[in-house]
Amino acid sequence: MIRRPDWEETFLLETISAGLRASCLKRRVGAILARDKRVVAKGYNGAPRKVETCLDVGECYYERLAWEDHLKGHGDFPMLKEARKQFCNAVHAEQNAVNQCGLTGVNPTGASLYTSNFPCPGCVKNAIIPNKIVEVVVWKPFLSDLTLTADELTVSKFWLGQAGIPIREISINPERLAEILGSFSTVGDKTKYVFKP
Repeated sequence: MIRRPDWEETFLLETISAGLRASCLKRRVGAILARDKRVVAKGYNGAPRKVETCLDVGECYYERLAWEDHLKGHGDFPMLKEARKQFCNAVHAEQNAVNQCGLTGVNPTGASLYTSNFPCPGCVKNAIIPNKIVEVVVWKPFLSDLTLTADELTVSKFWLGQAGIPIREISINPERLAEILGSFSTVGDKTKYVFKP
């Protein structure tokens, strides 16, 4: 019989599950807000309601813009791609989780944020800090560029530190994850338990 997932594993599984709904072609990210051993909101990265997603059209929206501008002679594709990131149509998972609170009338203040990837500076300053999230629990690191004085990871950590919001990394070894995920199909099945008087 499988060992029952603890709360950290349970919240991590909920975070991963939320990320499966992502409509971004570059990275699937999930986030949940948890308080008092309850998930109060979930989010994933994807286009807002009624906005065509990159998954729908089969390509990244802002990369297409960058490529078209590159073909018009406006510059180098990698540099244009970086500049066109501002036109990404995805709402990030962390922001989406906070947005869900507004739709359901749940106050995100005091919740822990579990996220599959380290939050970007935009999510830190626009969703996490203003909504008084009490901690950030991260499964996978974010991209960092050690050649830069400040990259997204460095800035996010700096702002979270200034706001006094602790960061915890959560890990689950691949064997344990496989054990838990492998047991999903058995939920609802009759177990082999036999009462022994």
